[in-house]
Amino acid sequence: MTEAVTARDTVRAYYESWTRGDMAKARSHLADNLDFQGPIDRFGSADAFVAALTGFAGMLIRTELIQEFYADNEAALLYDCVTASPAGTLRTAEFFRLEGARIVQIRLVFDASELRKLMAR
Repeated sequence: MTEAVTARDTVRAYYESWTRGDMAKARSHLADNLDFQGPIDRFGSADAFVAALTGFAGMLIRTELIQEFYADNEAALLYDCVTASPAGTLRTAEFFRLEGARIVQIRLVFDASELRKLMAR
């Protein structure tokens, strides 16, 4: 008998994959029709989201997981993204909704002021 995959299993595997640069593995935890909304971008597909995430990961020095919460089909992570950009460290809250073993929705919250300034240059 196999154990059911939990929200914790999926979300932690996704987080650990993208933060170490394994975008193919991170993508495998996302539903094709992922609904992503963040302070800078919105995406309606996992492929479009992962393309943007790949660019962001290129600025990343490391992440520091601060707190995590899990429910049946929901999860939330609080972490710092330490970047090599003038934006420095971004305190980030990420909220997930899952269907089965796939992430179908992500809501990302952080102060994007410094990133917007960089993008305007």
